Amino acid sequence: MSIAPAPPVATIADDDAITQRRIPWLVGGRLVVATVLLGGTVALGGADLGASALTWLVVAVYATSLGSLLWMQWRRSVRGLVTAQLAVDLAIASALVWLTGGAVSSFSFLYGVVILLSALVAGPSQVAATAGLAGVLYVSIGIALPTGWLPDPSGAMATLAPTELSIALLRNVVGLFLVGLLANVLSARLRRTGGELRIATASAAEYARLTEDIVRSLGSGLITTDLDGRIRSINDAGARILGTSTDALVGTPVAEILPRISATPMSSPARQGERGESFATRPDGSELPVGFTRTPLVGADGTQHGTLVLFQDLTEIAQLRAKAEKAERLAVLGQLAAGLAHEIRNPLGSISGSVELVRDAQELGEEDRRLLGMVLGEVERLNELVTTMLDVGRPVTPDRIDVDLRSLAGEVIEVARRGPTRSAGVEVRLEADEDVHAHADPAQLRQVLWNLVKNAMQYSPRGAVVTVRVRALEDGSVSLEVEDRGAGIAAEDLEKVFDMFFTKRRHGVGLGLALVKQIVEAHGGQVRVESRPGAGARFRVVLPRRGARTSGSHGAIEQPSALEA
Repeated sequence: MSIAPAPPVATIADDDAITQRRIPWLVGGRLVVATVLLGGTVALGGADLGASALTWLVVAVYATSLGSLLWMQWRRSVRGLVTAQLAVDLAIASALVWLTGGAVSSFSFLYGVVILLSALVAGPSQVAATAGLAGVLYVSIGIALPTGWLPDPSGAMATLAPTELSIALLRNVVGLFLVGLLANVLSARLRRTGGELRIATASAAEYARLTEDIVRSLGSGLITTDLDGRIRSINDAGARILGTSTDALVGTPVAEILPRISATPMSSPARQGERGESFATRPDGSELPVGFTRTPLVGADGTQHGTLVLFQDLTEIAQLRAKAEKAERLAVLGQLAAGLAHEIRNPLGSISGSVELVRDAQELGEEDRRLLGMVLGEVERLNELVTTMLDVGRPVTPDRIDVDLRSLAGEVIEVARRGPTRSAGVEVRLEADEDVHAHADPAQLRQVLWNLVKNAMQYSPRGAVVTVRVRALEDGSVSLEVEDRGAGIAAEDLEKVFDMFFTKRRHGVGLGLALVKQIVEAHGGQVRVESRPGAGARFRVVLPRRGARTSGSHGAIEQPSALEA
């Protein structure tokens, strides 16, 4: 696919710019011609012309040249300057022709010089006008001198026969016509060539800008090297990925930055690019994973001039890979746990029934009954564990209905206050907005809130307060928060709290929060934890508004720096 910028359009301003660049050459040429001709004339006997007349001609030439340069400095109309300058040149040439013999003047060729010079700075129409005016001035002077309309300073016309006058006029007029025709063609070609050159230059500049924009807009790093493997250029994205500046990397061997990339030229410029992964070394010594594609840098003649390396930061991809591998391991572990739970549940039922029968026997003492009660308590705890393992191991499919979250939270808190899992002296408070509803599975949400409240109570000291908040958010979603003032969670453990079997509690199993995350994600929501050691923890569940679309990104964990005091 070829990408081409829009072709530049020629404008009057562009023509004026070209003309302005040529005017100094015209001024310089005029000064050289005037100095050589007038100076040579004086040296060869031009005193006959009159010192005063020559002096004024020299002054006129240099004065108009200086005026032209000042005009350009003031940035006045370029076209007006060209017209004025050509008019002055014709006037000076006419004065010199008048002073030196009119129709037979040796300086009549200056009209042709002016016409040719006009081709450099004027268009074809103005060149034609200059040639026509030059012819009119020459013929007028040639006729005015012998008829007495103008004085004849040189006296050359007094001895000139009418036939000789006619031949001289005809010869020079034809010459001026031919010079004008040639100058007109030259002007047209100069304009056309200048326009083509301008368009080509603008196109090249546009291509260069387009290339720079493409390279600058790349999100990936782009490095070019010479045949020795030294960096010739690198784009801003590449320097940003490597944590340095572009100037600092130029001239550095690419193998020092990307160790797994060979610095030797590729064996065949025509072959496909090499792909791979490497570790990029930053100036501070840190490393980051990068993926790269290495291709030969080939010129229009097919010769390899270096290497082109396109690379990108794979840090996020590496993290996603690690998460995927971790999720796969946890999935296998969950299936194993579910299988074991099935195998454990049946014996637990038999043990529980047998212990109940033994405990009801009349001959047992109080100590024996107490011990059997402890056995039943542990059997019940194991049964709850098995139930949780089965819940984690099976897919969660919410049976959604309209749920009053304030009422549901109140029920869970009441169970927590009266249930066997309550911690002595821990108070549970409810802060809820009015009329907060969610389209969700009430049993599963009850499980989520129960696990969070139970977890907060277990990690809270005596006399602490656990706060449950139910809020309706501005975007239509709802949030459930459970906050405690316990020991908090260490920074290195924040990313692990929702992993299966991760726990810091002595008799904990580490499945409650894993089940919370599983249920919340099945509802298209997110669960987050904020904590710092010694300041407690806050778990926040956000459920989308009814009918909102969900994506695989739900359930991500955020890690704010601290809780509010």
